Amino acid sequence: MKNLFAKDELKFLGAFYLERFISHLIYFAPAFWIIFFNETLSLIQISVLFSALAISTFIFEIPTGAFADLFGRKVSTLFAYILMGFLLPLFIFVNNFYLLLLLFSLWGLFGTFYSGAREAWTVDNLKYYKRDDLIKSYFLKEHSLIMLGMFLSGFLGAFIVAKLSINSIWIFAGLSWIISFFLLLPVKEHKLTKEKKTSFKKLHKQSKEAVNYSIKHKVLSFVLLATFFIMFRDSFGGELIWQPFLRDLGFPIYAFGFLFSASMILGSIAPLVAKPILKICKSEKNYLITLMVLGMLLNFGVMFVNNFYVGIMFMLSILFLIDLFIPISGAFTQEFIPSKTRATIISFKSMIVSLAYAISYPVAGFVAERFGTQNTIVMGGLFLIPAIYFYSKINLKEKIPKAKK
Repeated sequence: MKNLFAKDELKFLGAFYLERFISHLIYFAPAFWIIFFNETLSLIQISVLFSALAISTFIFEIPTGAFADLFGRKVSTLFAYILMGFLLPLFIFVNNFYLLLLLFSLWGLFGTFYSGAREAWTVDNLKYYKRDDLIKSYFLKEHSLIMLGMFLSGFLGAFIVAKLSINSIWIFAGLSWIISFFLLLPVKEHKLTKEKKTSFKKLHKQSKEAVNYSIKHKVLSFVLLATFFIMFRDSFGGELIWQPFLRDLGFPIYAFGFLFSASMILGSIAPLVAKPILKICKSEKNYLITLMVLGMLLNFGVMFVNNFYVGIMFMLSILFLIDLFIPISGAFTQEFIPSKTRATIISFKSMIVSLAYAISYPVAGFVAERFGTQNTIVMGGLFLIPAIYFYSKINLKEKIPKAKK
């Protein structure tokens, strides 16, 4: 344990680590939900549902992020966990497309209450205790624990779905959020700034300040622009496209659970591999650009895949690069965000992600049905070109303005 965790790391982060692992252990819905919805809906309809989720997230990200900054990140996070815990089991009883649109919209709304808040809660707690040295380690280990939990969840999900039914994925999905609520309930929140009064006027002011800061800050603006195109690539090569692609190549349906677990175990070891690669690249910027270039080449390489064995190798390789990218990208972005508007700016970034998904999901669904899933994945690599360009424009020598903590 001493080799894995720094002094007092578990004291400050133990509850957050445990919550991430346990909740993802029983959140195996992603391994089956495309199959679940595809029983009654087409791929285009499914893409529209996920687009509705993204649009809802886009609309509410900034207001709920400001809510978290002003009224408390803990309150916002736990509120979201309870709402999600009761929402997800409703998918068992609803198969009407328009009612599903409503549920997906609520899913997006409820998710915005924790998307930036939980991260800001954790980071500011570390800053309060003057343990900034644990921030990068936190992002790496959290990602690793999530992947490990989801790796095990693939096997658990396959067993439960076989014993019960595919509907059971939503019961356990809801339960995962309820468990998260109780695990984090005892954890205190330490804000670095204190507001004497809170109001909706201040919510608007907080949102405006965060957006203006993000747009005017050179590094953050380039990161946000790159993120937009990275999400397009994700839609063109996500589970919505890969599952039917591998199925058409003859991959057995029952084996998707095991494939899910395989991708998760790779994700759990990715942060361990990230550290030596980061040393070789000498900076986060070079590291992230290198991963995007490799990812783009892998997307283009899918053009030559003609059996599911090779297809699986490409898919797992692409996912592994994404798992290498996410934690370092998150920690890199945090370096340029002031504490006062941390949750709001993180929510603004999530808003950009949602906007990209809202547009790209239906486009990807249309392209897949029109030109085929294989060509869709190949085309996804093109979106990494502008992302690479924007990261290359980042000047790490620029002085970052010191905002009040």
